[in-house]
Amino acid sequence: MSVEGFWDDAGKEDIGTLGERFKIFEHSTYANPRMTMNEGSVRMIAERAPPLIGAIMAIGIGLIVPFFVQMQFGPLNTIDFILLGLVLLVFSGAGLILLRQHLRGDKWLFIHEKHLELRHEKSEKGIPAEYKHIPVSNVVKILSHVRITEDSDSDGSSTTYENDVTSILLYNPDYPESRTDQEFCLCMTDIHSTTKAESDAIAAALNFLIFGTPLPSKVE
Repeated sequence: MSVEGFWDDAGKEDIGTLGERFKIFEHSTYANPRMTMNEGSVRMIAERAPPLIGAIMAIGIGLIVPFFVQMQFGPLNTIDFILLGLVLLVFSGAGLILLRQHLRGDKWLFIHEKHLELRHEKSEKGIPAEYKHIPVSNVVKILSHVRITEDSDSDGSSTTYENDVTSILLYNPDYPESRTDQEFCLCMTDIHSTTKAESDAIAAALNFLIFGTPLPSKVE
């Protein structure tokens, strides 16, 4: 994890209730249409559900390609048949995972006065039980950083992706040192942004709404 910037509860102040803090936030330069307040809680989309077309394409490739190869070049020897079976499993499996995520809907972050929760828009499944009611006291840090991931291709090559994200890090009961060492924390969720500036602004906003940490005059 390459940290670009973070805020924690070190500068926490008593800035009223969550509703009062949100009123300050929505009239500040940090106001973000991704964050709204309804029925006493602040909510924002933490992760968009994958589009249906992606799931259909992956499943289609997994089913059509082996059938096409068999029709054009069959009968196949044992090794080729096994390879085609792997193609079927990989693409169809990935498509089914994407379809399941699509059907569950967007993943939402809810900020309440004393706790946080994650919830899928259309399903109660897919969210660990411990992430459905997280006391604010268990939130250790909120970081704006670059998440680096690698995707390996079937030919052995790999592609590196860098994404600007805001991560909510939680206390890990298995590692008491996670209170002071973020390497041992649990990551509740990553909130993706299109730019570093947006990620920094979301981190500052969440720290203000959750911890009461004053909003910076500007995001560095």
